[in-house]
Amino acid sequence: MNANIGMVCPVAATVSTYTPGTSITYGTGKVIAEARAAQLTWNRADGHFFGDDVELDTDNGILGYSLDFEPTGLTDEIRNYILGETVQTNEYTVNDAPAPDVGFGYVRVMRTKSTSGTVSNSYEGWWFYKLKFGVTNEETRTKEQNVEWRTPTLTGTGTGVKLSSGNTLSFAVHKTFTSESDAIAYVKTKAGIS
Repeated sequence: MNANIGMVCPVAATVSTYTPGTSITYGTGKVIAEARAAQLTWNRADGHFFGDDVELDTDNGILGYSLDFEPTGLTDEIRNYILGETVQTNEYTVNDAPAPDVGFGYVRVMRTKSTSGTVSNSYEGWWFYKLKFGVTNEETRTKEQNVEWRTPTLTGTGTGVKLSSGNTLSFAVHKTFTSESDAIAYVKTKAGIS
């Protein structure tokens, strides 16, 4: 068993420089808000190669990904930082400019059962190298007898980055820790948060 039971510490950092074949650098990142949920979908090739009336090979390489992330909410400062809303005299303008490229990370809390039967938690730090977030739907309603909590969902489209010479694209990196604080430190370090 290695099941996901939680999510903590979503962070983002704007891309400062990226030149294919070299490293990618980020500005000082920010913790977005508390995490509620994330859904990652890998977009894969679906190529089939046939010969002599049989399938000889397939290509299922990753082409990109989409990531839907639900925070507990977005402050004006975070909307400006990851969505590119502009600010003038304390007003934030939603505009037609594309959102900035950001790196994004979080910690997945996992419940693991060893072969001896011992159950413990582990913590996966995930970092996605380059994506753009957008908010496509926000719902606002009146308060009725029972409060219904509504938060925006950030929809991210991720692309691969070429971090060295050669043709391999990298999309994300992850590392497992036995300590939650170590996993949080890992994603904060990736985002340049001290």
